[in-house]
Amino acid sequence: MTLNNQLEIAKAIDEALAYSSVFDDHVEIDELLRNLRVKSTRELLISTINSSTHLQLEEGVVYSSNHPKSGNHAHRKEIANKTLHRTRKVLSILNSCPQVTGLAVTGSVAAGVNTENGDVDVLIITKPGWVWRVRALAIYLSHKHPQGNLLCPNMVMSENSLKFEKSMYSAREMMQIIPIKDDGGIDRLYGTNTWTEEMLPNATRKPTLVMDQIRQYPWWWHVMNFPLLGWVIESWESRRRIKQLKTSSQSTEAIYSKSICRGHESNHKSRIEAEYNLAIEAIS
Repeated sequence: MTLNNQLEIAKAIDEALAYSSVFDDHVEIDELLRNLRVKSTRELLISTINSSTHLQLEEGVVYSSNHPKSGNHAHRKEIANKTLHRTRKVLSILNSCPQVTGLAVTGSVAAGVNTENGDVDVLIITKPGWVWRVRALAIYLSHKHPQGNLLCPNMVMSENSLKFEKSMYSAREMMQIIPIKDDGGIDRLYGTNTWTEEMLPNATRKPTLVMDQIRQYPWWWHVMNFPLLGWVIESWESRRRIKQLKTSSQSTEAIYSKSICRGHESNHKSRIEAEYNLAIEAIS
């Protein structure tokens, strides 16, 4: 490896670690490679870390003296595994729906960590004309199912409306998702957003998480499937919820339309990007 290559990789490592520091966490070596903005290999990454004066690799986790060291990484990994396990039954119900063509875990759990009070964020991709009925089912499961209280269906999108704005935040969020079901929806997601491969050249899709299909629906879900009545309900539910959500929303990031329900009410993307820019400035 030439000196220029090593310097380029070292700079990319610092950038990726600055990003992870925003979430008050550390990354393991393979996750760091996925989040690197330049082409590299695991071996080159380890070699660069070992030759650095401010980077350390301890038990597979990468640390930098530029950021405070936290001892909670292993604990947060354990919480992520537990919260995902607790949500398996409701995810299995959504997994069984033929109207759902894509289902994936997103957010912190997909990154492999979680907090004590953390949710399990999920992306749901539906057939056209099913967004608001499927969302109603997911919300019902999150409120009424004995094991659904951690389920957070913050993105429900039609498979014909999967274009995301081009940004490093969106690229990292998309490339860290853990697919549960792909009946064409996840394929369409990546096919619509091929720019993610350019921004994160080492990141490949994560393996699908194998999960059961449990057909334990509320009684009204069968009514939703009636051809004409179901369409009327979808139209009514979309108008009602879109009006309600737009009226109460104070977010510049949330999107509520007939084909997209993206409930980013906390302006999470803008906040993370602002904190990330501060972290970059601090190490520049």
